[in-house]
Order: sequence, then structure tokens, then C-alpha cells
Amino acid sequence: MKVLTSEVETLKNDILKGNLGIQNVLQKIQQPDITESDILMLNSEYRAEFKRMKQLFEEFEKLAKEEDEDGELSDDVNLFRSQLTNLQASFRKANVQSQLTVNTKNKAELFYSNPAEMEVRSRQNKSKEELIKMSTNVTGNLRNICQSMASVLEQNRGTLEVLAQSSHSVMDTQDEFKVMGSALTSTKKLVSRFGRRETTDLILIILALAAFFAACVYVIQKRMF
Repeated sequence: MKVLTSEVETLKNDILKGNLGIQNVLQKIQQPDITESDILMLNSEYRAEFKRMKQLFEEFEKLAKEEDEDGELSDDVNLFRSQLTNLQASFRKANVQSQLTVNTKNKAELFYSNPAEMEVRSRQNKSKEELIKMSTNVTGNLRNICQSMASVLEQNRGTLEVLAQSSHSVMDTQDEFKVMGSALTSTKKLVSRFGRRETTDLILIILALAAFFAACVYVIQKRMF
């Protein structure tokens, strides 16, 4: 047989230690004075021990398949597999029972508490409810303030847009006034120029009429004398 005896014995001892560790967890979880926090802690401890024991069993099973040509370790493999299955079933049953025990204790404490304790619990519950209500009100107020601020910001944004449009309109109007001013200045210059030209034309017409009348007088004088 090619089985490594020392390695096999080491794995057997480790599996036995894991079995004892899980048995210890089973005893603790079945205690009548167990609490909810104890159950959570023992569940975590059980998962770690069971995972370690399962890994050791898988190593042992692999070693038996590879090295045990005579099948001498097959009984140990079956035994360890059965132990894993039984431990898992036992822990599930004990875990459910411990949960029932805790629930029963909680119900008993709820129904059979003395008036003073019930009054204290009632006050604590009321305080919690008041705190929750206050927190809800504060949250609602903050939400309303945020909505109001958002509305004001939106209005300010609209006002800024209107002011920007008004500013553009004023600038456009100023540009139009500048254009109109330039046009009026040009028109004034043209009118002034036309006024001077009309005066010149009037003087020329008067001079022409004077020359015409002078010529007429001259011709008449020549004919008469």
C-alpha cells in the first residue's frame, strides 16, 4: 500500500478536532439561556468549523482515492462523510430549536413584564416615535426649503434671462438711434445745402430779371428817341 501513513493520521486527527469543535458549538447553542446575539455568533463559529472540516474530509477522500490501492481507507471515508451529514442535520435542528427558545422568552417577557418595566418600555417607544416623527418633520421642512430655494433660483434665472433680453433690446435701440442720428445729420446737411442753393438761384433770377428789364428799357428808349 502506497498510502502516506503520517499524512493520513494527521488528516484523521484534524477531522476529529473539527468534529469536537462542532459538537462544542452544538452544546452551546442548546443552552436554555441563549440570546439572539449568541445564536448569531455560534452560527458564524459553526460555519467556519464546518467549512474547515469539509475541506479536511475532501483532502482525505482525495488522498484515499489516489494512494489507497487496497481500499483500506474506504471505511474511514464513509465514516467521515456520515459524520459531516449528521453534524449538519444536528446543527440545523439545534439552530431552529434555539430560535424557538429565544422567541418564547421574548414573548414571555412581553406578556409578563411588571408595570414599571412596561411603563419604561412604553416611554422608550414613545420617545423613539417622537424622534422618528421629529426627524420626519425636519426632513419634510428641509425638502420644502430646498423646493422653495429651487423655485427662487428658477425665478431668478427667468429674471436674468428677461434682463438679458432687455439689455439686448436696449443695445439694439441705441444702435438704431445712432443710425437715425447719422441719417438726420446727413439730411440736415443736405437741407442746408439745398437752402443755400435756393438762395443762390433766387439771386441769379433777380439779377436776370433786372438785366432783362434794363434791356427792355434800353430798347424802348432807343425807339422813342
